[in-house]
Amino acid sequence: NRALVIDYFNKNLRINGNSSSDDVVKLKQAIMAIGTSTDFDLGHGGTTFRFFIFLISRLAGSFTLNAHERLLQRPQQEITHVLKQLGVSAELLDGQWKIKSEGWKIPSAPIVVSAELSSQFVSGLLLSTWDLDFDLTVEVKKPVTSNSYLSMTIDMLQKSGMKIDFAENDTCFTYTIAKNQKAIIDVLNSELDISSAFSLAAAGVVNGDVQITNWNSHSSQPDLVFLEFFKRMNISYSLVSDILSIAKHNNWKSADFNLQNSPDLFPVLSVLTAFADGNSKLFGAEQLKHKESNRIQKTHELLSAAGFKSEVLNDGIVIHGKSSNQNLNTPILFNPDHDHRMAMAAALLKLMGYNIAIQSPEVVNKSYPNFWSDIGLNL
Repeated sequence: NRALVIDYFNKNLRINGNSSSDDVVKLKQAIMAIGTSTDFDLGHGGTTFRFFIFLISRLAGSFTLNAHERLLQRPQQEITHVLKQLGVSAELLDGQWKIKSEGWKIPSAPIVVSAELSSQFVSGLLLSTWDLDFDLTVEVKKPVTSNSYLSMTIDMLQKSGMKIDFAENDTCFTYTIAKNQKAIIDVLNSELDISSAFSLAAAGVVNGDVQITNWNSHSSQPDLVFLEFFKRMNISYSLVSDILSIAKHNNWKSADFNLQNSPDLFPVLSVLTAFADGNSKLFGAEQLKHKESNRIQKTHELLSAAGFKSEVLNDGIVIHGKSSNQNLNTPILFNPDHDHRMAMAAALLKLMGYNIAIQSPEVVNKSYPNFWSDIGLNL
């Protein structure tokens, strides 16, 4: 999705890579409809919606943005605050976002953005600063939630040729983008989603061999840290050239994990640690309450349904490894609550032999449409 926005503002740029995930397809469709429609459907995706609303606000006109009800319930009001500073009206009315813009106006002061709930507001803004006719300064107030994802955005912009001046003080990060910037590269390499790749790798750990053939060991995606987590859990893997291979394991260790910079790993990692020797603590990710579902509560619900003991924390969960004595034949019905990561977490239980029925398994289409077939489950 980051690559698609960069591509929109740099017409001679070619993206190397593709995805059939709903999030990407929705953003592609919305971008392609610019100029022929003023009404857009952004689906379920947080980056899809937040990136596009900043993109479309660069254009003069009145626009209507539709999205899934659950997405609209997530914190979005920072969009209104940021765009108002650029002379753009953005408000949620009757379940739709209404945008009225004459293009971004030259601000009289630095644009102030809060990223306490999500760094996507900053990423969305910065991604749409190509080819401005004025210099723009953005002050991002501390703390920044999921700062590693913002760092990934900035890394992609800089690799594309954008010059961004950076400064920091006790209260904020400051980014200054010079006017009239265009990409200086011809091809932008779009990587696989490592969050989804982790779900596949974890499935390999519990029930089979996995090979991922287009691996990028130098990715700036923060979820790459899962390989370090595997080492701490005594889960082995091999990495030869661009092929990551993981075989089935019978035992692995518990550990404590700070997921402040990689919260998307939380649901699947939680289930993986439930089968570890010892207790594990996953913490540092209070923002999980504001994802597609409240992932802290939903993960506790999932583990409890399978008989595992866990304690909910404000920013995570404590999991008692191998604490379930539940008969594997006991039927479990789990509702992932529109959350693709929760469905992937439930899949690990099914691979471990639990008699779990996952409602609306198609929710994985949001990020990984081939997930069920890739892990050998026909749902």
